[in-house]
Amino acid sequence: MNPLSHALSRNGNNFDLVRLLAAIAVVYGHSYLVQLPDGSTDWVQNALGFDGFGAFGVYAFFLMSGMLVTASFDRQRSAPRFVALRIARIWPAVAGGSLVTIFVIGPLFTTLPLREYFASGMTWANLDNFSTIVLKSGWVLPGVFEHNRFVSDVCAPLWTLPIEVRCYLIVLLTGMAGLLSSRRGVLLAVALAVAAFALRLHLSPHLQIGWRDFAEKPGGYSFWPEPFFFLGMLLYGWRERIAIHGLAALGMVMVFLVFRDTAGAQPLFYLAFVYVVLWIGTTPLLRRFAPRNDYSYGIYLYGFMMQQCVASIAPHLSHQTAALIAAPFILLCAALSWRFVERPVLVWSRRRLARTPRPVGVAMAP
Repeated sequence: MNPLSHALSRNGNNFDLVRLLAAIAVVYGHSYLVQLPDGSTDWVQNALGFDGFGAFGVYAFFLMSGMLVTASFDRQRSAPRFVALRIARIWPAVAGGSLVTIFVIGPLFTTLPLREYFASGMTWANLDNFSTIVLKSGWVLPGVFEHNRFVSDVCAPLWTLPIEVRCYLIVLLTGMAGLLSSRRGVLLAVALAVAAFALRLHLSPHLQIGWRDFAEKPGGYSFWPEPFFFLGMLLYGWRERIAIHGLAALGMVMVFLVFRDTAGAQPLFYLAFVYVVLWIGTTPLLRRFAPRNDYSYGIYLYGFMMQQCVASIAPHLSHQTAALIAAPFILLCAALSWRFVERPVLVWSRRRLARTPRPVGVAMAP
């Protein structure tokens, strides 16, 4: 039995391992999409009939983020500190990635003369990190990857960043309202988050508020990432009451297998998926495999970029071969991003904002 409250302490979990596995799953899932069709498809999606590796990697990221970001606000108890730490975590890697995109990927793969490439406004628009992170503006370079299967898209996973930022905003607002300091408050915070998710706000051409069209899902996904973030918030709020058992995880998987051909197969799978992810993140059996460095964000950002490079050079490679060729370059970019961009900024920010944190394992008021 592994109490979730204990796992949320600094050194009592394998959450970095979960994030690493999620990033690898996203990269592997994209390998089926980037290369030209070779007759093979995502075997997980074939077996389940709804989602594949890439989707489950994203869901795991959002589940972990919901728990840990909520824990961050509860620990800091300060809106400015929370905002500063969120910016320090998400922005520097994107800024570094945009520079790599413009000054390395672009010049190597553009079909335009370099003079025209650097004279194009499209090239320098990729320095607008605010639009990338908040407004869902992807990286597109003139003459780059224009003949790829994913035309001109340098980093497809960027679409999740604005969603993540909106989830951060929900944590910030509900935290400032004092809802994250008690179990009942977290329930109300999650209810408000679900309501905000269900509503669609249109500002142009005039203000309109309506219900979300739940038939519209992210491309290639059969569900949405936001509910996994909200579930992570709820799990954090009730961490003292939640214990993770390996046998329970196995039991949930068995229940899904028994009912996999029924109408309830998909929700049963998601329930088992969440519990298994929590088990991986909390079991001492996997503690030795927890990475010392968090390369997951870098893998997530640079994975698709490197895969697009391979697809541009050799579009007819099998997806397994292309993924293996891209892997060392992805790992190198992620390691450099962590070593020279992400970690230095995080360390500096934490030192500047240092204060005595409230232990996240302390029970909430009922």
